[in-house]
Amino acid sequence: MKWLSLLIFLLLLSTSSCSENPSKPDQLIKEDKYIDLMVELQLVRSYGETNSLDSLTVDSLTDEIFQKYETTDSVFVQSHNYYQQFPEKQLSRIEKAIERLKMDQVSDTTKQDTTTN
Repeated sequence: MKWLSLLIFLLLLSTSSCSENPSKPDQLIKEDKYIDLMVELQLVRSYGETNSLDSLTVDSLTDEIFQKYETTDSVFVQSHNYYQQFPEKQLSRIEKAIERLKMDQVSDTTKQDTTTN
């Protein structure tokens, strides 16, 4: 369920017009780090929705994620805007993010199974 909401969210974000000569931001986040950020930000978003967290808590968790990756929300947005100018590669990044979320879900299920035994 979580990964489905990520897919919808990311597909909506990735639908933008493509520029012929996209300008690379000065502080472009590397692809692997960008994917990790997408995954963690989506997890916080989903967690906030399913647990009815207030916006201050979600904002606080989001800030912690940006601190963890030593970046800012504006750098992430600039990187995101740049990356989505290349739809085929962005779709590949989104698929990687979804796969990581699926693996996280499997890991959570496995942990629950071992704690109930």
